[in-house]
Amino acid sequence: MKIKDIRTRVLTKALDGRQRNPRFRWTEKNTLLVFVEGEDGTLGVGEAWCDGGPTGSLASFINDDIRPALVGRDADTIERFWSEALGRSLVSTRRSQTWAALSAIDIALWDLKGKRVGQPIWRLMGGAGRPALPYASAGLYVDGQTPEAFGEEYAAYTRKGFRAVKIKVGGASLGVDVARVAALRRAMGPEPRLMVDAVSAYTVPQAVAFARAAFSHDLYWFEQPVDIADVEGQAKVHAEGRIPVTGNENEYSLVTYRRLLAMDAVHFVQFDLSVSGGFTFGRKIAALAEAYFRPVTLHHSNSIVLMAANLHFAATVPNCDSIEFHVLHQGLFERAPKGFLALDEDGHIAPPEGPGLGIDLSDLAP
Repeated sequence: MKIKDIRTRVLTKALDGRQRNPRFRWTEKNTLLVFVEGEDGTLGVGEAWCDGGPTGSLASFINDDIRPALVGRDADTIERFWSEALGRSLVSTRRSQTWAALSAIDIALWDLKGKRVGQPIWRLMGGAGRPALPYASAGLYVDGQTPEAFGEEYAAYTRKGFRAVKIKVGGASLGVDVARVAALRRAMGPEPRLMVDAVSAYTVPQAVAFARAAFSHDLYWFEQPVDIADVEGQAKVHAEGRIPVTGNENEYSLVTYRRLLAMDAVHFVQFDLSVSGGFTFGRKIAALAEAYFRPVTLHHSNSIVLMAANLHFAATVPNCDSIEFHVLHQGLFERAPKGFLALDEDGHIAPPEGPGLGIDLSDLAP
């Protein structure tokens, strides 16, 4: 099967700006979809990480640089596409764009493959069909909200069947952040997992201080506490804070994750399939983590495409601890088939059984 065409589409959702993380307010959310069409007309869909700036440059890179190199090629030679694209990126300095673009195309090509043979991706990859443990994620800051009101708001997700909740820290004073953690722990009780994400907002001393102050509230992990370039500092937070560190969601390449593991800068190896290499490199990162006896966890803060990919991936690798289920960023979640995201009695989500990703967004293709 040859690739007939590659097309992109950007979807934008306006947000009211009431909620913020430690770095910025959410006034809009963009989704960059990539459609790969086979010569028989079958469409596969993928998604590229596009937060942090306008989507135009990445869409143009896919359309102008990547598309001409792949159209007419065998859709099954995914590893070869990666090798060629990463080789070019060494001299073009377009490494992050290459990873985001090829990650989306990788997901789309696996979706295309699954639809062609009528099988879900997790079966094509030889997965055991393990259900995924999702955690309710957001925990953003809202001006004027008390810690008690915050705690009640997010504890409600555990009453909806979630067994874990993740919230933001690093966007307020140490006292306020610890109060938010304490209020949520009181409101939801001792059993659910409670995780925190600093979005790299702390210095090393600040991160260690927070970890020590919040330690008694039984935090399951401390995500991306410091600048992702400061691997030595992150390792220090991991060692001195006594809370397992998780990271780093927006990183890519095996060399990067090898360094994080070799320096003991993470316990939970976190990555995002829409920038870390889709299914092809995601499996390699998971295997690398497995060699260090470390679990992996999958980031998600966008559309149903990435959510579906995460469900398939979690069903494939033996060391997947959890997947993110964002309660604010849910692009195209209304397009999920009935029961697709249903929690079972143990708070897990079963892998999809439909072909490819198990979703159909062909009407959105340009």
